[in-house]
Amino acid sequence: MSRSTSGTTRKRATKQRWECRCADPPILLAMYEPGGQVEIKLRDRFYLASGCVHATCPRCGTQHILDLRPSSEPDDLCAGLDEALPIPPAGGSNNGGWF
Repeated sequence: MSRSTSGTTRKRATKQRWECRCADPPILLAMYEPGGQVEIKLRDRFYLASGCVHATCPRCGTQHILDLRPSSEPDDLCAGLDEALPIPPAGGSNNGGWF
């Protein structure tokens, strides 16, 4: 028997890879949908973010910025984000379950 789908087909936004090209194969920093959310995996946890996201490559230490905000917003907000928000420390310290 052949099964036919109903007349509507849903199209999902294709997720893009955000990666650092310091190695072969490239290091995956996150997955994102253009104009949507960024999905970041740290060890066994997944985090969702949107807007302007900063990441550091775990292999080479290069800092990357992914800006998915609409182009009508000013660019200086993303640039000043580093000074405004502290980055939680990595390692064995008690940091509220961030890592």
